[in-house]
Amino acid sequence: MAERSAHSAPKRRPKPDWAPRFLEVFRATCNVRLSADAAGIDRDTAYWRRQRDPTFAARWAQAEQDAIDVLEAEARRRALSVSDTLLIFLLKAHRPALYRERYQREDETTDLLLMQAATVARAVDMALFTLGMDDATRDLARRAIGQQLRVLDAEPRG
Repeated sequence: MAERSAHSAPKRRPKPDWAPRFLEVFRATCNVRLSADAAGIDRDTAYWRRQRDPTFAARWAQAEQDAIDVLEAEARRRALSVSDTLLIFLLKAHRPALYRERYQREDETTDLLLMQAATVARAVDMALFTLGMDDATRDLARRAIGQQLRVLDAEPRG
């Protein structure tokens, strides 16, 4: 057996990569604590690696989407067989225009933006008047604001 010199550090075996096990369990559970426990790490270690390793972050995101797909499929199965509440929830998630109470149509949003923009235009005009700007300067500002409002109004509505 060869002796180590007084200056050499003890050789360490590299730790096995815990990421594959973590991602396997995360894909099945969508639970960080369970996944970290199964991989033999602290959950903070998983979050730390996700922040610093883009490849791991992408694999985490994909595993999360896979887990959510499984949950959604199970929710659908249960909704169709036994749960009106789940059925309503899924309809609201997938067809908000028909089933969500607070859904706002795209054209309503655009109309609201136009009303807000017109209010801002009036406020700018009053501010310029209050500041003593001459008519020509205020007219120039009105034209610029009007042009922006026409652009907004001309945008296609969903």
